[in-house]
Amino acid sequence: MKKITFIFLIVLGLFVVSITQASAGCNIVWTGDLRGSVPTNETSKTQQAAYKAYMSILPANIICKAEQPDWSGSCYSVDIEGFGFECSNDVCISGTWSFYWYVAGGASTCGAHPERCYGSGGGNWDVICDTTTTTIQQTTTTTTAPATLINLASFTATPKFSKVIIQWSTEAEIDNAGFNLYRSEPEDGEYIKINNSLISAQGTATQGASYEFVDKDVQNRKTYYYRLEDIDLNGTSTMHGTVSATPRLIYGVRK
Repeated sequence: MKKITFIFLIVLGLFVVSITQASAGCNIVWTGDLRGSVPTNETSKTQQAAYKAYMSILPANIICKAEQPDWSGSCYSVDIEGFGFECSNDVCISGTWSFYWYVAGGASTCGAHPERCYGSGGGNWDVICDTTTTTIQQTTTTTTAPATLINLASFTATPKFSKVIIQWSTEAEIDNAGFNLYRSEPEDGEYIKINNSLISAQGTATQGASYEFVDKDVQNRKTYYYRLEDIDLNGTSTMHGTVSATPRLIYGVRK
């Protein structure tokens, strides 16, 4: 009887040692011309989160970046113009950010460094919260984080008169920040990004989305090749494609 009791206590002890802990962490994540992230105690796009985004996203060398920017009720912003100097920057609670600055003076001021006289950028930001599950058993820790995954259902390029309509759809999107589109004339040539800013993700882990981009910077009777890039919240890039299209004066008449 004593032996049976001893074994039971050992099994019970092992059961107690096995502990599962869950912790949540949130980050302000921004994409576009600048990309990065910073931890935050906020769990959504609040005024406090917008202020921290303002202080974190905008480059430190922007002359008019302010410790106490104006709050309009929807954006933190600064706008200055005069005496050969222009500056504007804002971070909005809706999830957008932008900056622009210019100093007059030309070559006498900038020399071979035009970045000393002007700069600009823009994109999107959000508060992303992630739950990490940690299992501790006899001093052994295993951490499991959500995987990044884009299930692309379709990707097409449809030629029209002096334009190409690029469409794609997803079945699911996990940790997706958005998409970029690239174009080349030779299929094996250099692919150049054709969207001005990141095309924001619309899908979720359980539901996909449909997207459309109209490329009007094309000529009839020329063939163009396109590739699609998805960017996750960590800045990791994955390319998809290639699709092609040849716009024509009269669609349906071949060259």
